[in-house]
Amino acid sequence: MKKEYNYTLTVPLGEVEEAEEILEEARADNPQMRLSRKPDRGENARFYLCFPYAGSRTDLRFQKWFTTRNRKNWDLFGPNYGVWGLA
Repeated sequence: MKKEYNYTLTVPLGEVEEAEEILEEARADNPQMRLSRKPDRGENARFYLCFPYAGSRTDLRFQKWFTTRNRKNWDLFGPNYGVWGLA
């Protein structure tokens, strides 16, 4: 099992393309980041981002980077600690 830190990003449906562009930038900067789209809820799209723990918190750099790109109506929830995979 691998330790990881994950986030949920919620954005209005009308801003999905912009969010996807920013998340692709994040993935280019963090190649081990896993990204998936959760089911939409109401008028919002939700994304799930996972950063593996590799002896250091790779998600902290993302969190600082994302702060400068976040919008007022975007909600980044996390980090949450988790374990991924089978033993």
